[in-house]
Amino acid sequence: MTYTADNLRPAAAQAGSQIARALRVGPGQFEYARLIGAAALVGIFGAMANLAFRWLIAESAWVFLVFEWQRLRIPLVLVLVSGAVPLLALHYLFPGEVLGYGFPGFLAVLHLGGAKIERRWIFIKTLAAAISLGAGASVGREGPIAQVGGSIGATVAQAIKLTPGRRKVLVACGAGAAIATTFNAPIGGLLFAQEIILLGDMELASLTLLIIATTSAVITSHALAGNAAAFRVGAFEFLSDVELATYAAMGLFMGLLSAGFIRLFYLTRGWFGARDYPVWARLGCGLAIVGLIATALPENLSDGYPVINAALAGRLAPSRMALLAVAKIVASCVSLGCGAPGGVFGPIFFIGTMVGGTFRGVSTLLAPKLTGPRGSYALVGLGTFLAATTRAPLTAVFLLFEMTRSYTIALPILVSSTLALLVSRRLERESIDTYALALDGKSLEIGRERLVMKQIPVADVMTTDSIALSAEAPLVEVLRVAGDASLSSLPVVDRDGGLVGTISVRDLLALLATGIDLGPLVNAYDLCRRSAPVVTPASNIDEALQAMDFDILNELAVVEAGEKRQLAGIVTRQAIAQAASRAAISLSAVSAADADIPWSTGYRVIRVTIPAGAAGKTLRELEPRAKFGVSVLAVCDAAKPTGGFMLGDPDRPLKGGDVIVAAGRPSALRLFQRELAQP
Repeated sequence: MTYTADNLRPAAAQAGSQIARALRVGPGQFEYARLIGAAALVGIFGAMANLAFRWLIAESAWVFLVFEWQRLRIPLVLVLVSGAVPLLALHYLFPGEVLGYGFPGFLAVLHLGGAKIERRWIFIKTLAAAISLGAGASVGREGPIAQVGGSIGATVAQAIKLTPGRRKVLVACGAGAAIATTFNAPIGGLLFAQEIILLGDMELASLTLLIIATTSAVITSHALAGNAAAFRVGAFEFLSDVELATYAAMGLFMGLLSAGFIRLFYLTRGWFGARDYPVWARLGCGLAIVGLIATALPENLSDGYPVINAALAGRLAPSRMALLAVAKIVASCVSLGCGAPGGVFGPIFFIGTMVGGTFRGVSTLLAPKLTGPRGSYALVGLGTFLAATTRAPLTAVFLLFEMTRSYTIALPILVSSTLALLVSRRLERESIDTYALALDGKSLEIGRERLVMKQIPVADVMTTDSIALSAEAPLVEVLRVAGDASLSSLPVVDRDGGLVGTISVRDLLALLATGIDLGPLVNAYDLCRRSAPVVTPASNIDEALQAMDFDILNELAVVEAGEKRQLAGIVTRQAIAQAASRAAISLSAVSAADADIPWSTGYRVIRVTIPAGAAGKTLRELEPRAKFGVSVLAVCDAAKPTGGFMLGDPDRPLKGGDVIVAAGRPSALRLFQRELAQP
């Protein structure tokens, strides 16, 4: 036998697999190590982006607020209007990506658009928000820097070719790292990513990546800029447990205020959007209004961090704080409503701080013995208003923990934020970030059916014998195939079978209806959409459905992972619906019968009892998907047999007698059961 590279390669691969099995190191561990490195890298870059953003804000503020306002004595109204000029230039260069409050759109792309965050947002969002804040618009810096961090995460994920699910986690890592750097709060940044970016949907493995990203970001920030935080907080004072009555009353009031603020915010944005004025007129008029407010109350310029610090130190009178809170509510709604780039976290911090300090002043008049220091109420007010408006109580609570480094604040903030959240949710279901999506008929809620769909790979529902057009196919051939096929999207491939793009039959008909003479030289390559969304066989059907919904498609091309993007097949919306329905029926039936459950041709869902020899192993160690092509859908704890089935934790040690629901082909399920039976 002649030994060549071709016949040695399978033997080498088999040997490598045996070595990896002997060392108990599978491809999953190598992939996880790669993710850990990527998360650390995203954290470092996120911290550097945050520092660059701060520098740009300072330079922009020098141009507008120091040079124009203080040195040239230009009125504040004109200073803010002058800031609209570079913003409009950016808007015309990148339409739809610069103006307004962009964080809801960021969440929509992340959860409904396959996490396809644009790389250019790293620069566009940074520059636009820095100009807006520097000119004095009453907006926040947190939303833009979170988007910038998310763009960094998406860029790293694309560079190492991660699946959409993993890409989403790295986007959250980048956003959390940027927020952690802003407030010198790694746990606060982590929970921001978990509650607000990922909407509470997280595996333990993803939590580890977030910890690595936020920690590496804070360490990098300390090394480059020192241990400085955005807010300077003194020792928190809590005089008596009886004082909780005052904090409870403040929580109830904050709940009312937060619901009203959310509605006013979008009412203002809707009012500006309904005006049939040019973009420059809306932006200029809105910033002029903000300039008028700032002329009387200059503390409302920009995000007002120095004013927040003054309130936390107890240096502002209650009457002044009340006036500033009202002014910030109006100024922030107008700023973001007219299209000024920025976030809403800064105004939320400002309003919560001022209202908290004001509430303490009013409480002193009614019950002087029940109120503590002015700065303490301002700090709890900051966290309470944040929890109520964003629906992220853990982020608010732990952010205050890290600010004060004291558990003395635990009872006041827990009581106040819990009551505020209950009242706010009762009056307004949506948070300030999801309200805009709800108006557009979109929902980011993660239901049980989506959790099941996340366990089913695209490879199990895709069609491999789909029609594909050659990139060189003439227009006549394209029209013939489009007329004969039942698909609304036709994949276009090159000579090697690599996907070039897709042709939408709807777009093709619209083009023909225009009457334009396409000419005899037009081919499929000229007609296809080269940026069409795709999935890989390893993607889950939930990711595929999100991509379809985002681009209003009924089919998606499935490509093999790699640069060549070999066409593997087509996944349709109908196939996904059938698979999800069968999975739901199967999971409902497993609690009533022990028999194998028919799911589809060549595919089964069964119950497997964990033998005593497999006790102590975890699903991550067993690697059923990677080794056998088996998906573990649910687990029933042997210690709680009446507790029902739950989604399995990949790092939870299995117990003898645990029952798992496993899905796969019969041969794969048998191999998996043999693996479990081995001691």
